Amino acid sequence: MMWLLRLPLRWKSRLQCQSPFRSAVSAVSVCSVCVVAGPLSAQQTVAIVNATVIDATSPTPRRGQTILIRGNRIVAVGPKATTSVPLSARAIDATGKVVIPGLWDMHTHIDIPGGEELLAAYVVNGVTGVRDMASEWGTITKWRRAIADGALLGPRITASGPYLEGNPQPIAHIAVKSVDDARRGVDSLKTLGVDVIKFHTGLTRETFFAAARRAREVGMPFAGHVPRTISAIEASDSGMRSIEHALTIPTPCTPAESLALVPKFPVQRVLGPCSSAPLTPTFATLARNTTWVTPTFVAAYEIAEWPQRALPGDAYAKYLPDTLKKFVAWIFPMPDSIPPGSERVGRTMFNKRVALAGAMHRAGVHLLAGTDSPLRNSPPGFGLAEELVLLARGGVPLHDVLKIATLEPGRFFSATDSIGTVQPGRFADLVILDRNPLADARNYRSVSAVVANGRVFTKMDRDAILARLEAAGKAQP
Repeated sequence: MMWLLRLPLRWKSRLQCQSPFRSAVSAVSVCSVCVVAGPLSAQQTVAIVNATVIDATSPTPRRGQTILIRGNRIVAVGPKATTSVPLSARAIDATGKVVIPGLWDMHTHIDIPGGEELLAAYVVNGVTGVRDMASEWGTITKWRRAIADGALLGPRITASGPYLEGNPQPIAHIAVKSVDDARRGVDSLKTLGVDVIKFHTGLTRETFFAAARRAREVGMPFAGHVPRTISAIEASDSGMRSIEHALTIPTPCTPAESLALVPKFPVQRVLGPCSSAPLTPTFATLARNTTWVTPTFVAAYEIAEWPQRALPGDAYAKYLPDTLKKFVAWIFPMPDSIPPGSERVGRTMFNKRVALAGAMHRAGVHLLAGTDSPLRNSPPGFGLAEELVLLARGGVPLHDVLKIATLEPGRFFSATDSIGTVQPGRFADLVILDRNPLADARNYRSVSAVVANGRVFTKMDRDAILARLEAAGKAQP
């Protein structure tokens, strides 16, 4: 979209052993140039006391809880009366606050102008993990090492590296013009050590299925865009792990709407093909194959509202460097003029598209929360909360919205023993909210503090980091 199988057993072992999930990305720690909480020794204990805990295990809040953290793991969770806190522990009073697992943005692009500094924007917004979906591999591995060494503040990173693409693109990719190119591309990415292989829109039917066959043969998970010549059912049956932007999944329309809602300008096609055909077979296939769908509604909002000039994401533009704003405008240009009726088509299709999330969820399709950051309405770190609001607006129950942003990534990575819940043994990735997200999805914005890989970032710490980002943006010529 915006950036023009079953899970092999090998995937879980990669995450737990040689992949960044257990190694390079397992250490989200303090950036040396940031004003943050005092450094913690490897085994110093942090105690979050009198917290209300909400996670995917139950929609019922667990009140009066104490969470003990040692190093980068949760070591105990229990009632205040029965969970003893060591005298040497750093205590954090969470009275009146809600603690949830760290959030995951499952569709990002972090290798961007100003990207290294903007990694901190994910953490301060409670996004403690990201899945990067197209980057130069050397940059990603460098940042992973810096995060692991404590020299850079950033989230856990899983990444696809350069994607497979049949058309020229300004983003890191491997050109695929033939079946042999497709097979060699998969082999190259496997050798490179990427976590998942990304397919892009420019693949032909022949090259798409050749790449899918080769990925299955070598045990590599693959995800990404589904070209228009391939149905979502075919992509799912080929072993695609996740379908990004819900591409080729039709938007339900009556025959009359299919005629009235024809896209008015090319990029409006992103809002999905209009179809009156039943979607039951598609949903059943996705659910049966455990093919995740990442809708990235927040990124599509700009298309739906165009030519409206103000967007929710603009509130966070002050934290972004001008070089990034110019890059986004260049890589994803919007038309200067549009035909009459474009706004009506865009808004109607967007509302239908958002409602599709609830329909897929009710049919048993697994969803992921992704933003396609850093588009204008999905700035790094800030866009995920709005994506969760849109999932709720589409009819996904609020507790399931929380699952989508926390537990589903754990399921996707076969790593629920490490991420997705507030339980002993899990990574100490936590968000402390001032308000309950099960009352209103907008409460994901009420971040009070964040624990990222065992490091505590209080409100004062977060404010200092945001001030640094804002100052850096203003300092650019």
